[in-house]
Amino acid sequence: MSQTETKTLVIDSVQLDFGQNTVLKSAYVTAQSGRVTGVLGRNGTGKSCLFKCIMGGIRPQNKYIRLNGEPKTDYGHIGLHVKYLPQEHFIPRGMTMDKAFQLNGVDYAKLIEFDEKFERYRHSKSRELSGGDCRIAEIVMILNTDADFCILDEPFSNIMPVYDARIRQLIEEQKSHKGIIVTDHLYEQILGLADDIYLLRDGFTHQIHSREDIVRLGYIRQ
Repeated sequence: MSQTETKTLVIDSVQLDFGQNTVLKSAYVTAQSGRVTGVLGRNGTGKSCLFKCIMGGIRPQNKYIRLNGEPKTDYGHIGLHVKYLPQEHFIPRGMTMDKAFQLNGVDYAKLIEFDEKFERYRHSKSRELSGGDCRIAEIVMILNTDADFCILDEPFSNIMPVYDARIRQLIEEQKSHKGIIVTDHLYEQILGLADDIYLLRDGFTHQIHSREDIVRLGYIRQ
């Protein structure tokens, strides 16, 4: 696919049950390159579960995925084109930072460009970094992969506020050639960043067109 072509990711009809508990009834999200797609929802509504259904971490009862116009069910293929930042740290604790970047096809210099202090962590193992610094490294790494899409689960939570603007800038830069899906409990960050917004509630996604919509759906008060 030419880099100038619009890349598309459609996730539809996702149903997820844990025994008698239905988490997702018919969730739908669509994303495309050049745009940031925000997903809002209260704790326990299934946002992380939805992302894991996409990536293969959870096998739902039903799902439909189209990637760049083609129906895809092979998680290996999806993993080549979609990179995922989970809420929990994913760089192995005994792995050096430069090795983690190398394995993900990203030049460690990208992290130094983001903040030059990370030069001193180049050969450090991830367990030697603070939780916040490790999180920043993971965000920068995922966003700088050559994937068509990046899914970011809570990128603004538990990091120093000084990094908020830098992360937003990096997302804006990277969306020029990829699609980005992002969720965060700091919903004002999402409202200010996203081009398209969905609210997950009662197992369904609702497309949001204005702040009044999320008030009407009970996510925030007036």
